Amino acid sequence: MDEHFVQGVVGGVLNRHKNRTLDKNRIATLSVEIAAVLDRATQYTNVKGMQKAVDNPLSIEMWKGYKPEKLSKEYLDYWTCDICDENTHEVDYDYLGNGTNHLGCELKLEELQKKSDKIIEKLDKDFEKFDLSKSESNENSKVDMSATTKRGKK
Repeated sequence: MDEHFVQGVVGGVLNRHKNRTLDKNRIATLSVEIAAVLDRATQYTNVKGMQKAVDNPLSIEMWKGYKPEKLSKEYLDYWTCDICDENTHEVDYDYLGNGTNHLGCELKLEELQKKSDKIIEKLDKDFEKFDLSKSESNENSKVDMSATTKRGKK
């Protein structure tokens, strides 16, 4: 049966009894009245045809004969995190960042970027007054490319 239909029936019965105190007998009476009203209402309304199992994605796995459809490669490729390359098609929207990325991946990436920016800033500050033209060369770094080197001779 349709959830809203049942809520309306139950709400109507409870509303008729709202000024009375609830005890064991009253609850039993309410349950019988709700069952009778549901039975009577289903005779005049096609409640069974209103909703199909396929239309209720929360409980669709409970129905016999349900076989989940295979997801296409294009669909799965679209729902992929650009940072970790994992699939995000079953992730709640609350946990998605920009586009189809995991929110956690984006937060980690942002934190790494902040740390990297601090390191670059410190290096820039440390080497601000460093003049490469005044630096001394290392004797070991000289390379002789002439043909008469020891290595070139046999």
